[in-house]
Amino acid sequence: MIKAVIFDLDGTLIQTEVLKATSYAIAINELTQNKVEKEHVLDVFYQFVGLSRLEVVSGLTNHYRNELTNHLETENLSIVHEKLIERRLKIYRKILDDTELLSNHFCSFTLGLFHRLYAEEYTLVLATMSHLPEAKKVTQTMGIFDKFNLVLTRDDVEQGKPEPDIYNKAKNILGLKSEECLVIEDSANGIKAAQNADMSVFAVTNDITRKSVHDCNLLEPKFIVDELQELESRVFSFIRSLRIED
Repeated sequence: MIKAVIFDLDGTLIQTEVLKATSYAIAINELTQNKVEKEHVLDVFYQFVGLSRLEVVSGLTNHYRNELTNHLETENLSIVHEKLIERRLKIYRKILDDTELLSNHFCSFTLGLFHRLYAEEYTLVLATMSHLPEAKKVTQTMGIFDKFNLVLTRDDVEQGKPEPDIYNKAKNILGLKSEECLVIEDSANGIKAAQNADMSVFAVTNDITRKSVHDCNLLEPKFIVDELQELESRVFSFIRSLRIED
């Protein structure tokens, strides 16, 4: 029987993956003095969805290493990472201060599921690779931060997704078994993390993650939700089916 539902944040409850991708695209464009076009960064960002900030920065630095090192006039990748993080966070925090912009990126169907689960008194967990200040600000803007029974971020685990650390930590803190937890994710890395923790997982896809979620072949089609208006009914059908089995 499912007792806890664990939600990813970015791309799952709010389309911040799009906003994050935009912030990285602007930062790299500025740091390379327009040598790297923003559209190009947006096109490759899907590779890094679901990873931690440091992993995203490392991946993008490797991808645009020549352009970044040339324009920053250093071969020291630590310095490049630092400058990219600094520039990108400055841009992203301005985005997070725009309440109207954030509200336009809420995932209404996933939020609908969240509120129904809350009303039915399921244990609700946030498990995100965002850091706590950004995750708290976003979920407070959404009005749901205080409704989580447990909030875990990248700050709470040694290894990020696709390693299962954050899901295993949630399970252990709550004193639950893996089969009592259901995960809602949007990325291949998130799916892998949940499965590595032996948890059932539904994937809600978006324009950035849809292709990679289908191509990774990790989930049966019934657990991939492309038409998000179907999410609530499919999740509750799954939960009911487990009750019948019990």
